[in-house]
Amino acid sequence: MAQIEPSVLAALTTAAANAVSTTAAAFSLAAMDVGHDSAGEQRDALVVALQRRPSQGAKARPDSRATVPGPPAPADVEIWSLYADGVDDPLLRGHLHHLLLDVGHGRTPERVRGAVSGYLDAAQLLAASQGGHGLPRAARCLRRAGELALRFRQSDLQERAAEAAVDVAERLLACAEDEGRVLLGVLEGLQALKYDVAGLAERAAGRFAHDVDVRIGLLDVLRKDAPRSRHPEIDAAVVHTLLDAAESTDSGHRRLYFLAEASTEAQKRGLPDLRVQAEMALQQTTPEWTSVRREGTIPRGLVAGQRALVDAAPDLQAALWLTVPDVHPAMRAQAAAEADGALEGLLRIPSSRINPAGPVFVRPPVDADDDLAVAMQVHGLGLYGRLTAIQLDRIHERFRPDEFEMTAALAHETVLPGPRARTLARAFLYYWLEEFDAAACVALPQVEQILRQLLRPRVSILAMSNGQAPSGVVQLGRLLQDMPKAGYPEDWRRALELLLVDPDRGMNLRNDILHGLTGTPPRHHVALILQAALYLLSHAHGLRTLPGATT
Repeated sequence: MAQIEPSVLAALTTAAANAVSTTAAAFSLAAMDVGHDSAGEQRDALVVALQRRPSQGAKARPDSRATVPGPPAPADVEIWSLYADGVDDPLLRGHLHHLLLDVGHGRTPERVRGAVSGYLDAAQLLAASQGGHGLPRAARCLRRAGELALRFRQSDLQERAAEAAVDVAERLLACAEDEGRVLLGVLEGLQALKYDVAGLAERAAGRFAHDVDVRIGLLDVLRKDAPRSRHPEIDAAVVHTLLDAAESTDSGHRRLYFLAEASTEAQKRGLPDLRVQAEMALQQTTPEWTSVRREGTIPRGLVAGQRALVDAAPDLQAALWLTVPDVHPAMRAQAAAEADGALEGLLRIPSSRINPAGPVFVRPPVDADDDLAVAMQVHGLGLYGRLTAIQLDRIHERFRPDEFEMTAALAHETVLPGPRARTLARAFLYYWLEEFDAAACVALPQVEQILRQLLRPRVSILAMSNGQAPSGVVQLGRLLQDMPKAGYPEDWRRALELLLVDPDRGMNLRNDILHGLTGTPPRHHVALILQAALYLLSHAHGLRTLPGATT
């Protein structure tokens, strides 16, 4: 029969003491040397346990994107059981008992009490700690303890969990840090335990009045425990919170969002006077305020992900094609929203133009694009250009391609023969030398030529004079409009149109750059031009096949 290995227990204790979560403890434990093979097997089984998420409460909303883990190996489960009562750290003890409860190992009452007691003891230690993450971590432990005690009807444990949660709630209310969202979760957990939190919720709603979402959540918590006579007052406070937020914001699109939410909440809660107030404020908001900010910060994790894609490519050509997805990201969200009718909040407002002179909503023609939606698509193109620039820079760092290597990677005997491939290759080299003017001016005609050659078998590329004789070739704008006829997706057609030729609301890079109407284009705009060439070439090389598309 297996026994606890002292070296593994010591390593587990050390990993738990220095970690802020079970996942962090798993990384620490995995890197520790515990000696012989059998000890290593126990350590590996415990690493699996620490990386595994226990079940959530019955009312928790499942995440459709999450991967459901498969059943653990029986040998691993036996090791979890061995250490569940042997480890001193209460959080790990509760975690292991919770996992064993999930897989049905041992007697259910013992596993429930082991898990809940471990979580409660961990919450007490965390709440008393001086670290900045102590109270939020204590709140998460209490949430799990309360859910298990409630699910398995352990009344004494429910009382312990409620008492501990009240103590943490009081600490959060007195905390100098902004922990309103954590406190909201604690109060929701207390309500699930049938604890009256009206007093705490009312104090918290005043304490965290600066956070709109948290304050509204706290008011809804208060409403559940408040007498019915107070419901109209609390409902009005929710709407006034949104109206006040709209008045205090200096951002036009956020003002529109808050006012639309105020109108919706007023209607839902039966407050017609406040609904009229919100709608009148909407009418005084001019359409010019619906602009989208251009600046943005890309998270480090996303930057690392873009570089990792390039690092995973087997060769230069594969890395180039990886910069081009099948569906254009800047168009994906809008297309999905239109498909399922789920436009809410900010995106819902501009579908009805607001007349600032009176309470009449003026609807645009059915086929008219929404100004804000287009502005958001252009904004998305800019952000996506920054991600593409990151990938192109990583391609240069990894492969250091010269003109001949780039020519070989890009060339296609029909769409982009050798001499033209060499020209496009030089555009990439100019880009990596930060000669952005030269890169754009060299690449743009090649993009148009590649598209013309791709469409030639399916779409007329000759312009007719008076409908009789050819007078020249069709220009880029018409070529882009004809892309769907040849089977190419609408999202990429729209993206290329906004990028290259739309003079009213798009970037219009082809016309502005080649006609000398702008200064040196920024790096991410040139990256988008190069990416357009790569997208079209990926069809030529047969990497993307579409019904009816020419390759």
